[in-house]
Amino acid sequence: DEQEQKNLRIAGRRGGRQISPRVNHPPSTLQPAPGRDFFLTLALAYLALPNLIFLSTWLHPWIGIPAAVIVGFCLFRLMKFSAPKNFCPLTLGLVLAAALFWTLFGGVGGVLPQSFDYIKHNLLFHDLVASAWPVNYPGAGAEKNYLCYGLGYYLPPALGGKMLGAAGVPLLSLAWTFAGLALFFFWVATFDRTPGKTLPLFLGFAATGILWLLFKQYGLPGVVSPDGLGIKLKSLGLFFGYNDSFTRFQYQPQHALTGWLGAAVLYEMLWVKKNPRGVFFVWTTCLLWSPLSCAGLLVVPLAALRRVRWQNYFEPVNLLGGGVLLAIMGIYFQGHVPLTESGALWKFSSGAEWLGFYFLFLTLELSPLLFIFLLERKYRLLGGLRPLFFSGAIFLLLLPLWKMGHYSDLRLEASTTALVFAAMGAGRCCQRGMMTRPLFAGLLACLLIGAAYPVTRPWLIFQFQPKNYPYESIVRLNGYKNLSELRDPGEPQFDFSEQYLGRPDSAAAHWLLR
Repeated sequence: DEQEQKNLRIAGRRGGRQISPRVNHPPSTLQPAPGRDFFLTLALAYLALPNLIFLSTWLHPWIGIPAAVIVGFCLFRLMKFSAPKNFCPLTLGLVLAAALFWTLFGGVGGVLPQSFDYIKHNLLFHDLVASAWPVNYPGAGAEKNYLCYGLGYYLPPALGGKMLGAAGVPLLSLAWTFAGLALFFFWVATFDRTPGKTLPLFLGFAATGILWLLFKQYGLPGVVSPDGLGIKLKSLGLFFGYNDSFTRFQYQPQHALTGWLGAAVLYEMLWVKKNPRGVFFVWTTCLLWSPLSCAGLLVVPLAALRRVRWQNYFEPVNLLGGGVLLAIMGIYFQGHVPLTESGALWKFSSGAEWLGFYFLFLTLELSPLLFIFLLERKYRLLGGLRPLFFSGAIFLLLLPLWKMGHYSDLRLEASTTALVFAAMGAGRCCQRGMMTRPLFAGLLACLLIGAAYPVTRPWLIFQFQPKNYPYESIVRLNGYKNLSELRDPGEPQFDFSEQYLGRPDSAAAHWLLR
């Protein structure tokens, strides 16, 4: 718009020369692209479906059935049943091809080799199909721990497995995952009406985590060995960097889909429609998928504080549907077994050692964000995406200061949404008129360095030992009867099962669950 172009010319004069008029400056407000309402309807249904299954089958009927009716009514009020219009066949083909490639190479369904995290995924599917709902595990005496985990990703395929037989779960999980991934990729492809740029850039976007990977591998010669460094970084929760998108999906599809689809839906509501109606309700539907990813989703409404009237959040869909889901999910997850490793970063390190590793982590991991910030400061390229990018960047800077879980699950899962808008910000900066600018050269170098990992990562799956997907084989080959017995032979001191169990003395176990 005119004001943005004026700011662009002023910034150019301050820099000592006029910026080329060829810069394709993005509009400050994105207009809805064809098919966005259709996307929003399908994405809402996708996120809400596991909640309806959970409410109807896991809770006492006098609680669950009325709650399911309320959630279904609120969902119906938000959905628009208009037919899709003006779909570009090329865009749709690109989206479906990318989603199918990622689904197969991510190991979903066991068609191609699976990462070691699929021992957990497959055991979860096994327990959900083979056990009565809610799933309980034997504890001390007559007490039983209940399964307390983000189940949104698992429930629809598992319900199909109960109805059609366990042998159908691999195909059902593949179809379910492909559908969610295709929905999100369609949103990315239509984000700026440039599918030829935005989708490939997201697929290859990564923070410069490969530099952190090299640092972990070689350590500091003469100062600390790689083995000693690995122990220190694990204790600080900094061993794993901010994952590129493919690696995140390959290991944690349940958390990835939550952060991605949740971010897309909230963006459509708060940025495109500028209306908070149903936003809180949508956020609560994501709680069953991944509570920690929901912490990251808060970046979107926080960035929109000056964009919408906060009073408009107090409307029936948010208060009724969101209130019901928040109360039920709060009680369900409040009963979780306390995690042994949780607290501020300095709790796990003596002296100022944590401070050095913290700043080194940020420097090696988030270099692209620095160049996006400098380009925005000088040329004002982000337009209406500016609040989202800066809110996400601040969130990524602060996340490493708190550790939750042995592998710092909070940081790994809650970072998903912020990294989506970092990728979108990089796309806004990659404009034709910026190609000759020095700052753009720095950003391009960071993007190319970061992309080396996600571009090669899918082909590295063949180094994995394929995990036999059928449930009887998962149990037999790994020596586990169920998920509560999950252990890591490499770290026997860490009880993996505590991540998935609820206390038998909790309110959820006493009166919420069947």
